[in-house]
Amino acid sequence: MKRGKIWRQANPTDLAFSPETSPFFHLSRLVGLYHLRMDAHLKPIGMDVPRWRVINILHEHECATISTIADLAVIRVSTMTKLVYRMEGERLVSTAVSSTDGRVTEVRLTEKGRNALDQVRSKAGLIFERAFHDIEDADIQTFMTLTRKIYDNIY
Repeated sequence: MKRGKIWRQANPTDLAFSPETSPFFHLSRLVGLYHLRMDAHLKPIGMDVPRWRVINILHEHECATISTIADLAVIRVSTMTKLVYRMEGERLVSTAVSSTDGRVTEVRLTEKGRNALDQVRSKAGLIFERAFHDIEDADIQTFMTLTRKIYDNIY
């Protein structure tokens, strides 16, 4: 694999490295701005990005353990546990001890949680359309492929 000037400058060990040459700097800015915009859109409906992640994960996985949700959302288990119990208090999710392992808590979406998913997806769609309105399918696919590959490399 050929590594050129761009790769070297993106490496923090290179003398030419700066935030502007760092892909992680740009990713952090992107994710930070996404969270700011999403939170602004979600706050009026009583939601936020962490809740959005949980609801989406549970939509895809009808029942999931707190550990699984934390892993998929890339959040510490202790933080996820607190969030899940807050969401249970809000009646967005329900929890139950696993029938096969008493140490494990399983989480499911409630009807209120499923209804919230529709509202949140509508708000998230506004952000998506703003972010990707001038980006072609092939570029989105390339972006998805690269970010998954980088994630897998770090994991």
